[in-house]
Amino acid sequence: MVVWKSPHPDLDIPTDLTAWQWAFEHPQHAPTAYTTRDDLGSYVNAQTKERLDFADVKEKATHLSTALICDYGFQPQDTVSLFSTNSIWYPVAMWATVRAGGRVNGASPAYNVEEMAFALKTASTKVLFTLPESLDVAVTAAVKSGLHKSQIFLLEGHREGYKNIHDLVALGQKHYTPAPWSVPVGKTNKDICGFLNFSSGTTGLPKAVMISHHNIIAQCHQLRQLQVVSPGQRYRILAVMPLYHVTGLVRFCCYPVFMNGDSIMMPAFNMEKMLQAIISYEIEELILVPPILIRVVRDPMVQKYMPDLRRIVKRWSSGSAPIAPEIIQLLRQKFPSTGFRQGYGATESTACISCHPPAFYDYKYAHTGGLPCANTSIKVLSLDDPTKELGSNETGEICAQGPQITMGYLDNPVATAETFKDGFLHTGDVGFVDEQGLIHVEDRIKEMIKVKGQQVAPAELEDLLLGHEMVEDCAVLGIQDTYAGERPKAYVVLKQDVAVDEAVGRALLEFVKARKARYKWLVEVEFCGAIPKSPTGKLLRRVLKVRDREGARVRGVCVREEGERAKL
Repeated sequence: MVVWKSPHPDLDIPTDLTAWQWAFEHPQHAPTAYTTRDDLGSYVNAQTKERLDFADVKEKATHLSTALICDYGFQPQDTVSLFSTNSIWYPVAMWATVRAGGRVNGASPAYNVEEMAFALKTASTKVLFTLPESLDVAVTAAVKSGLHKSQIFLLEGHREGYKNIHDLVALGQKHYTPAPWSVPVGKTNKDICGFLNFSSGTTGLPKAVMISHHNIIAQCHQLRQLQVVSPGQRYRILAVMPLYHVTGLVRFCCYPVFMNGDSIMMPAFNMEKMLQAIISYEIEELILVPPILIRVVRDPMVQKYMPDLRRIVKRWSSGSAPIAPEIIQLLRQKFPSTGFRQGYGATESTACISCHPPAFYDYKYAHTGGLPCANTSIKVLSLDDPTKELGSNETGEICAQGPQITMGYLDNPVATAETFKDGFLHTGDVGFVDEQGLIHVEDRIKEMIKVKGQQVAPAELEDLLLGHEMVEDCAVLGIQDTYAGERPKAYVVLKQDVAVDEAVGRALLEFVKARKARYKWLVEVEFCGAIPKSPTGKLLRRVLKVRDREGARVRGVCVREEGERAKL
């Protein structure tokens, strides 16, 4: 059996504590229990400077959970959905739910009525928190899903006819406070779902991933083992990515409490305000998504902040989507004294399966997913024969086992059985483990392009094209070909100063030809204005595939390679 075990020392992860007890009550793990009030970390609104230290959070979450239980009949394993942008009140509602034994479901504030109604139905939501600007969508979606408007509350602000979180906290103060919910006798925290996060839905509708209390606790312990904080500094993180995403849940809501650090939350993304916040709060390590990192290296605005950024920032970190080698090199050139960390994982692994430890912060390792986290094992299965385990540098499906691997999909036993097999998460990612134990991810199995039976990874061609001086962004997908089965096609966004014409398309076709094997050559380039991406920067290839098949759509300028079929 070929299995790569984490090189890091094993961790002793509690199995008898809920996430609430671990974060706010345990004498060793909870800062509210082991330190003084003036030393506590906090959640901070980067825009308004409003601050809630962790004693505030504990107090308000306790009163809020009391109100939910006593006034609204909330029961253990009921679901609270949070339909909101980043807010310091988001984790208050989250922790209140966990304290009451409920399940927290983060929902994208970009959802429309149909998407939100689907989320509410799937999660069996009993209580919904939102913001005034999202209330109309929330109410309409609630009607569609059968949730009564009396169960809808505001995290911030006011709207006539609706209570906000402060009203509920005041209600809770009037009652005798029930004890925090605890793990039932005969069970462990591995058996209790505390969070429901939707997978990105590579195929079909998104699925609600059941994340246990143990998963969250384990991931935080795994991350702390590798954390570097400068002497005399408090751990600080800038919450730019959305809190509903699994990275936001772990890195911006839970981990800062465990680290007794500060989570500086940006309610909305603004490039200049982000740069100012990095400097103002002296954020040494940044967790960003590729679209923001691209702006860091290309936006002229960054230049005026360069002296301070170079003085403060020690590490860049990327997750959620692959980042092109060209961007990594530009980042290194702009910030030569910094390091780079990459995290590899998914919602189904509570974020990180692997990441870079301090010894691998050098940019030369940035194209890898790092080493398996503590207590984690990896195997790679053959794409042709899934029963065959592969060795070093052999490409197949990456599978992972560890305490951060989640419980499965809510009310979806078929999908759970397909993805969680023999104690391993089958990631659906194609890649390999090298001789140093570093994980390399090439693409998704379902997105691989098959040209006459040979597999082509879209990400390989995308990385190549992004290195071309005329290309701003791109996406590659397979299109039907009578002779070869499929062939690669590229959607390309050109840089602003480059005009769209056939000669540019021909140049890109030749660029790929000169650098790749014949079966990887592009059959077509189509120019477009933008590449569809999720809020976390994940390329939405499935959206492009649907669009590409629409016969009535208005196509961009297309340049096609003819005459290659006979040579393939």
